[in-house]
Amino acid sequence: MFLPALQLVQWLLVFGYSRHHTHQSTAFVALLVLVGLPVALFCVYRIAAIVGGRWLVALAAVVWVVVPFAMIPLFDARYRFTYENQIVPRAVGLTESGEFPTMVLLLVSCLLILQTLRDGRTWALVSGVAVAVAAMVDASALLIVPAALLALLAAGRRRLLVPFALGLLPGIVVVLARGTGDAVAFGSWHQFHENGIFIREFFYSLRFLEWLPIAGILAVGRRSIPAALLIGGWLGAFVFIQGSSSAVADYTFWRPMLPALPAYVLLSASIPLLVPAPRAFLETFFPNRPRARRAR
Repeated sequence: MFLPALQLVQWLLVFGYSRHHTHQSTAFVALLVLVGLPVALFCVYRIAAIVGGRWLVALAAVVWVVVPFAMIPLFDARYRFTYENQIVPRAVGLTESGEFPTMVLLLVSCLLILQTLRDGRTWALVSGVAVAVAAMVDASALLIVPAALLALLAAGRRRLLVPFALGLLPGIVVVLARGTGDAVAFGSWHQFHENGIFIREFFYSLRFLEWLPIAGILAVGRRSIPAALLIGGWLGAFVFIQGSSSAVADYTFWRPMLPALPAYVLLSASIPLLVPAPRAFLETFFPNRPRARRAR
């Protein structure tokens, strides 16, 4: 009952938000909200279960639902209006722009790749197809490919690279035919550095944004190196490629970063994995601790 109840809460939050902020009222937007949001929430739930077990899923799912709205007061008043009316509607599917569908498809891709790491060849082909479909919507979806390849290699699944590539091939063909891949390229270190300066000016804390995913990568890596490479690489590719070719000052930074929002949320929610489990804590810090004898 937890997941359906949380989905209902998310729908209520989105509906309430749409009544007071910019949004589009079309059949496609209704489809995104009614179908896309549940698919995204389910993927976050399942990915968290694979990475951290059952206890992590509740935290990750709740963070996923509230984070677009919870970040509003963290922005400076000069930037808050733009975030509320340009970024949040796109993050929750209230517009027809391609960022939200791409984000959902990349979540599906991430889940399928994790299933590939566990189960094998069939999921490899399907995960490649999922990335291909995402790339047909937005070429930036291909930025997850290096992370997926690293994860497969780290897991010793080299034979699965071929079916993954075969599934991915249609998406690459469409991107090349449209010429949309030209826009996905590294900009400049100057622009990357400048974005950091403006984030520091308009947001609560740049260090806060930086250290959460770094700690999350370490946390996920304690459980699974391939999963850490996949989720961390997904976020890292968007940060360095999209973050160096867009600008915070003219409000073009956050939109291309939205497809990587799930990776950021998953890594941030995984930080509790850094805390040793009670049994592991005792074995680490009290290795020779005598066991208590049972009273007869």
